[in-house]
Amino acid sequence: MAKPKKQDKSHFSEYAVSLPVSLIQVAPENDLLYDRFGIANRDDADLAISIRDKGIQEPLTLSNDQFLLSGHRRLAAAKYLGLQEVPCRLVEVDFYQLTTTERLEVLRLYNQQREKSPGERIKEKLLDIDPKDAHQELKRRRLDSILLKGATDANVKMGAAKKRASITTMRFLAKAQSVILDNREYWPLTVRRVHYLLLNDPPLRHDKKPGSVYVNDKASYKALTNLLIRARLSGDVPMASIEDSTRPIQDGGGFSTFEAFVAQETERFLIGYTRNLMQGQKIHVEIMLEKNALRTVIETVAREYCIPCTTGRGFSSLSPRYDLARRFKQSGKARLVLLMLTDFDPDGDEIAASFARSLRDDFNIQNIHAVKVALTAEDVQAHDLPSDMDAKVSSLNYQKFLKKYRSTKVVELDAAPVKLLQSKLREAIESVIDVAEFNAQVEQEAQDSAHIQAYRKVVFEAINGRAAN
Repeated sequence: MAKPKKQDKSHFSEYAVSLPVSLIQVAPENDLLYDRFGIANRDDADLAISIRDKGIQEPLTLSNDQFLLSGHRRLAAAKYLGLQEVPCRLVEVDFYQLTTTERLEVLRLYNQQREKSPGERIKEKLLDIDPKDAHQELKRRRLDSILLKGATDANVKMGAAKKRASITTMRFLAKAQSVILDNREYWPLTVRRVHYLLLNDPPLRHDKKPGSVYVNDKASYKALTNLLIRARLSGDVPMASIEDSTRPIQDGGGFSTFEAFVAQETERFLIGYTRNLMQGQKIHVEIMLEKNALRTVIETVAREYCIPCTTGRGFSSLSPRYDLARRFKQSGKARLVLLMLTDFDPDGDEIAASFARSLRDDFNIQNIHAVKVALTAEDVQAHDLPSDMDAKVSSLNYQKFLKKYRSTKVVELDAAPVKLLQSKLREAIESVIDVAEFNAQVEQEAQDSAHIQAYRKVVFEAINGRAAN
């Protein structure tokens, strides 16, 4: 490039002065927000040419202690051209006395006029975002994205209209409502779960019949099923609070307008992020659950740790075991840890053992550590879990169970309090993982969440001319 022309300062304000380039201190925090000058960059090359031909048209902005607040690209171009002095304007800011956060805010304030790249705008947005708040928002959206599943019936001849009987067992209803609302964080609940919750403080099934105490039998369960059907239809119990996990549906989908589709996709933009919180662990952890009805309860904990959960529904078919084996091999880890939740009955222990055995014998996974988290005999005794059935004599594992526990009483997973199952699972997980490494990944996810939120804001501003909510 040719030597720059002598600077014309006639258009500068009275507050502008010429200062030697050597005296100007570059703000070290500027690199945290803005890209560095590079002559290979077309925009930066054009800036250098403009300064060479016309001089610096807008003075650089300096703090009282001569830290550069605005004009880093102009200063770098001036140095590239070999200029000894540049026009500067001093402002009442003592940059050296500020914290790092305050310095970044000042730099953003004095660079509002700067034409910024998307990356620079994202960095500026990060100043307004608390990683903890962003992480909470990410987790909220993650939960909101989980669709509730319900049941449906075939379209058959319905016959004459028939109105369901109104609810007369008000105390029974009130008690059911109470336990459902108390367990709102675990919605949707199965009817089976509500059944066991009621056994903790049994109500009367009939308000005027003292002998109709709710007990652990089929009659009480049937009464509860009928009550919850009527209560949901009448609005006394929210539809979303109860599920039938054995009868899933597929939503047909569709939008009424393209605007509705655009609005949905805009809202969903960059909200599905989940960091693999287990990526730093030396082991690969999987959860195996016997009961599909408890899937929501257990998967809530599994998602906290980013651990896959396989629902077996008794003796599992081959496909779930194949998928689990594939995930383990893809992880590259040397050891597989299986955390298993099964009924306390003759088949419960065998389900856990056979699942692990199949992974070893059928899929050649030799380094397996299998743990039955629940239900154990200790759980049943310590928490006085209800049982309304005896072990099936027809079970091939009946004699083994009888010999080991000296009892024929069995307890389903559903009978255990949700908090007990979740607590035991969390304890089991944290007993086998590196907790410090896991917490480091959680902290990184919080930082990631802030960056994602900044990206969302910049994109929304570009699309709509305003920030995203």
